[in-house]
Amino acid sequence: MESYWLCQDCLQAVAYDDFSALSLYYSEAEVDQRIAQMRVALQALLPLSADFDPETGIGIEDFSTQPCEACCSCFHGTRHRFTRL
Repeated sequence: MESYWLCQDCLQAVAYDDFSALSLYYSEAEVDQRIAQMRVALQALLPLSADFDPETGIGIEDFSTQPCEACCSCFHGTRHRFTRL
């Protein structure tokens, strides 16, 4: 099984189909474009299963400089491990 490290935005998109945080750092036009890009990238990885434990921190990188393996965002931050089924 393949594992992928996803950013917070992709985590919210996969878990809740929620893209609302994008409006914090993108313009309205950029948000729509970014959502479309993220949907295509995430769809290519499906089916995914969360492979992290928030209680122990296993499968969570608190701060990563690596790009998100789904949307390719270069924003530094938390990454969560997901496994393709």
